[in-house]
Amino acid sequence: MKDAGTDARKTEIAAVVISYNSAEDLPGCIESLKAEGGAGRILVIDNASSDDSVSRARAAGAELRENRENTGFAGGCNAGFAELADSCEFLAFLNPDVRVLPGCLSSCIRCFREDPEAGGIAPLLLRPGGKLIDSAGQCLKARTLEVEDRGYGQTVEGFPLDDRPVLAACGALAVFRVEALLDAVEEAGPWAEAFFCFWEDLELGWRLNNRGWKILFNPEARAIHRRGAGAEVGRGPLRWRRPAHLEACILSNRWMTLIRHLHYWDFLRRIPVLLIWDPAVTGAGILRRPSLLRHLLRRLALVAGEWRKRKGRPRRRLEDLPC
Repeated sequence: MKDAGTDARKTEIAAVVISYNSAEDLPGCIESLKAEGGAGRILVIDNASSDDSVSRARAAGAELRENRENTGFAGGCNAGFAELADSCEFLAFLNPDVRVLPGCLSSCIRCFREDPEAGGIAPLLLRPGGKLIDSAGQCLKARTLEVEDRGYGQTVEGFPLDDRPVLAACGALAVFRVEALLDAVEEAGPWAEAFFCFWEDLELGWRLNNRGWKILFNPEARAIHRRGAGAEVGRGPLRWRRPAHLEACILSNRWMTLIRHLHYWDFLRRIPVLLIWDPAVTGAGILRRPSLLRHLLRRLALVAGEWRKRKGRPRRRLEDLPC
C-alpha cells in the first residue's frame, strides 16, 4: 500500500449522504456538514424518495443525484463513490440522521495523514444529548459473531476513549481513504451492493482488514446519531420494528458476510454455536412475523451465490483481527 499523497487538483474530503424519504433529517445533516467546514463537496444520493427529500436537499445547497429506484444504502454509497472518487482523497458516507460536530472530518484527515495504512476511520457516534455512546467502531461478538457497536448505550465518561484499530466503522458515519476503497472495489463498487442495507458497513471493514488496511477509531472525530430512523416506535430489538424485508436483509447479510470472510478454521470451531444461534434467531423472527419467511426465501439465491464465490478471498483468523 502506498501513501495517497496530496493531489492539488483534488479536494481533501467529500461527503455522500444517502437519502430515502429523509426530508425531515436532510437539512440538519447538510447544515452540520457545511458548519463543520471540512467537506469540499456534499452529495446527496436520493433513492427514489416519495417525500420532499429532493427539494429540501436542493434548498440546503447540496449536490444531488436522483436514483430512479431504491438501491439501498450500499447502492447509494456506490453511486456516490462513482461520482466523487476521482475528485477527492477521502470520502465520508453518512445517514441523514447524523449531525457531524465541529472538527469531525478535519480530525479524520489528520488520522489519515499520520498513518498511511489507515484505510478507514470510525468516528465516535453519540446519541442525541451527547452523553451516551452510539458507536465507537464495530467489532464481532466473540461467541455469536453478531455485529457489536463498541460502547453502545454506555456513558462517554465511563468508556475508554483510546485510539485503536477496530474491525469496521458504523455506516451511519464512516470515512475512508479513496485509495483503500479502490483496492477493495467489486463489480458495482466498494460496497457490497447485493446487501442493500445492514451489515454492509461491517462487511466492507472486514474486507479492508483482510486486504491489509486498518480501520481506526478516532474519539476526537465526533457526531450525533439519532439511530432507528425508519423503525416503528416501540420496545424490543430494532430489527423487530423494521419492515419484514429489511429484517430479512439483516439475517441474510450476516450469513453472506460470514461466508465471505470467516476463516475456515474459525467456521469449524463455531459450528455448534452457529447451528443453535442462527436457527433460533431466524425461527423467532418467523414465528413473530410469518411474512419474514417469504422475504428470506427471496434472498437465498444471493446467499448461495456468495457460497459459490467463496474460494480465493483473502481471510485472516479472528484472533488476528482487531476487537
